[in-house]
Amino acid sequence: MHQPAANFDGAWKEALEHYLPDCLALLFPEAYEGIDWTKPVKDEPLALLQINPEVGKGNQYVDKLLRVTRRDGEQTIVFVHIEIQAQYEEEFTERMFCYNTRLFNRTRRPVASLAILADKDPTWRPDTFGYTIWSSTTFLRFPTIKLLDLDAALLEASSNLIAMVILIHRDAQATQGKPQERMQRKIARFRALFRKGYQAEDVRRLYRILEHILRLPDSFQEEAHATMRQIEQEENTMSLPMIGLEKEGFLRGHAEGHAEGHAEGHAEGHAEGQQQLVLRLLKRKFGDLSAAFETAVLALTPPLLLSLSEALLDFTTSADLDAWLHEHA
Repeated sequence: MHQPAANFDGAWKEALEHYLPDCLALLFPEAYEGIDWTKPVKDEPLALLQINPEVGKGNQYVDKLLRVTRRDGEQTIVFVHIEIQAQYEEEFTERMFCYNTRLFNRTRRPVASLAILADKDPTWRPDTFGYTIWSSTTFLRFPTIKLLDLDAALLEASSNLIAMVILIHRDAQATQGKPQERMQRKIARFRALFRKGYQAEDVRRLYRILEHILRLPDSFQEEAHATMRQIEQEENTMSLPMIGLEKEGFLRGHAEGHAEGHAEGHAEGHAEGQQQLVLRLLKRKFGDLSAAFETAVLALTPPLLLSLSEALLDFTTSADLDAWLHEHA
């Protein structure tokens, strides 16, 4: 079964766009402390001039280039280049060196180069580039952070928004080629978005990042979104809708449940929509259900329907469903 590739690039670009201070505070605290955050932090254009005019490769790009003010007042305006590298690249350090020197050449300002190593190889730790010829030495050493090194328990406990992005990133790496496990982790992360106490806009952004990274085959995606929609309805205590999944075209099953003639938002329609979703998921897993099973599911309260929609992800036979109903119904 084809599993779509994670869009790490799009996810991290969005994360840095909205959560730059969180990123630096968690991953590069020295840089975070050195920046005067009371002064404007300006995004510089990402497209660099060609490093070597002889090479017709078009523009080169960095992930994030910032113009900031130092707190200590020395050489007040400096530049910060943040590069996120999600896979091994033989010429990575050379590229970091070229970006650094090219930026300095253009601006005549100090440049801090920072690298986030988001790959899966624990042994790959590039942080220097240089050469010596006839006693003339040219050298760049830049700080790096290896996402694999970060303690998962500390990330889980953290309220830092970038910590959640890193957890989602690592979920994708751990579940490559394992759509069932990835679906379960995606649902768990989605629930955590509501339980972490995030602001509404942060939940929306993190949801988009979740979709960028934990991508699923269509059949698993449909099942995941059905459960996620129920979680949103149960967990969301804020005044505004967080995700609006069916408006984005994801939850065809949810829309079908409400197409029975009940308007969304009414309690009766909401309950029937949940019932139809759970029955649909069960039929996809086990085929046609007996009348006794259908009657038992239709008698469940909304909280139990939600609980069943999560539990059925681990069911392997209809006997598991029977045992669950005997325990909870």
